Amino acid sequence: MWARLATTVAVRLLLLQFFLWPAGSAIAAEQPSLRLPAGAGQAQRPLTMSDAVRLAKTNYPKILQARAEVTAARAGVTVQKIKEYNPKSLLSYEEVVATHNKLTQIVFADEVLPANPGPGFSSVSMNPRFFSGTGFILDWDPIDFGLHKARISLSKAELNLTQAGYGVTLLDVAVEAGSSYLDSLVAREQVKVAEANVSRFLEFSKVAHAQVDAGLQPGADASLADAQLANARNDLIRARLAEELALAALANALGLGGQLVAIDPGGMITVTEPTDEQTRFVPFFENHPLAVAGKAAIARVAAQKRVLDKEYYPRFRWLGGVNLRGSNLNTSGRVQSANVHGLFPVVPNWNIGLIVDLPFLDIIRIQAEKKVQLAKLSAERHAYDLIIQNLRTQDVQARARVKAAVELAANMPVQVEAGLAAARQAQARYEAGLATVAQVAQANEILADSRVKEAVANVGVWRALLAVASVHGDLRPFLDEAERATARGRQ
Repeated sequence: MWARLATTVAVRLLLLQFFLWPAGSAIAAEQPSLRLPAGAGQAQRPLTMSDAVRLAKTNYPKILQARAEVTAARAGVTVQKIKEYNPKSLLSYEEVVATHNKLTQIVFADEVLPANPGPGFSSVSMNPRFFSGTGFILDWDPIDFGLHKARISLSKAELNLTQAGYGVTLLDVAVEAGSSYLDSLVAREQVKVAEANVSRFLEFSKVAHAQVDAGLQPGADASLADAQLANARNDLIRARLAEELALAALANALGLGGQLVAIDPGGMITVTEPTDEQTRFVPFFENHPLAVAGKAAIARVAAQKRVLDKEYYPRFRWLGGVNLRGSNLNTSGRVQSANVHGLFPVVPNWNIGLIVDLPFLDIIRIQAEKKVQLAKLSAERHAYDLIIQNLRTQDVQARARVKAAVELAANMPVQVEAGLAAARQAQARYEAGLATVAQVAQANEILADSRVKEAVANVGVWRALLAVASVHGDLRPFLDEAERATARGRQ
């Protein structure tokens, strides 16, 4: 029985080892291949140019920050209105234990020397006395000759400046997203060119090996062909790295840093002469977000000056309140217990008054501050003029870049076709024994370089149009044209 049991166990162990061996071999085979962990998040669906810009406008943290700042500035206007027109109020209660020794004197109000009204004693006494009081007061100054309104206008000017800054941020983020998208498109085309280059060198390597095997070429040609193939594969690795880096930068520009994104350019790479209407008219640069921000900065300084203009007027303050007092002493300076020795305030009073304040020496400070604001106002106006001048200059430069980019893209097919013909002829000459491996490699490298330059030139047209849209402060015509090009590529 024990022999049979041992045999059964041995057989089962052998079977178990047999069935587990493939899995163990597979695990061992996978050990040398280390894989990096996948990026955070799931891959997004392929994005068009419009999708990328739209996503950046709604998702990029800088946009969300600027939007929150606008919300805060808008709430600040409401806060300023409350501060200007809401009466100042104070509800107070005091319970004091102190001595009541006095002498006749006059001092300015001071926290160290509290008020000590009423008659005193004929001799100094350090016995404690109780005093108490409670009440409220309202202090309201609705008449100020426009100072309240000027301060509220200043808060509104701050809101307008914040909103203008949001517009500039929105444009910057959209342009950055579009530029990153075009960078990814160039990198994508470079990968295609590198893949085609590998295919050509792989084909040529087979030809070279066949020629060597047939004794028509020296053995060194096979090694040279393999070296060129390896170099082409290295170029492909670098191109794929550049594409991944470009897509990572695009994800960051969209507010999706660390996530996987893909692009769907459609026919953008083949459309070399888009009919962008922005290149056909002179824009109204005063509506550009930068110009709007410049005007908002001027308005804010002007609002600050108006506040100074309204500060040197008298302020009419209306005050009113009710209070209750308690004291351990009566009006004759004798001890009393009618209000429980002053522990509770029981004697009422009310008061209403008008105070007119005019800090007459503030005129010196106000005039000095006005000079500062006038200088700032002049500086902001010059800054605005510089913005308009720069926009006009950049418009001329952008139009010139569009013209040159279109002409360059139109000429690139000629260069590519010539490079393709040269590559084919070089390989044919090699097969006929009339060319060397170096000549074939040089022809293929020229072809690959021409195709890369063609892709860069085609994307360069879109990049020039994006620059025009940025200078005009409106990306809608550019995005509409990109949508049409994308749709044509899907047909």
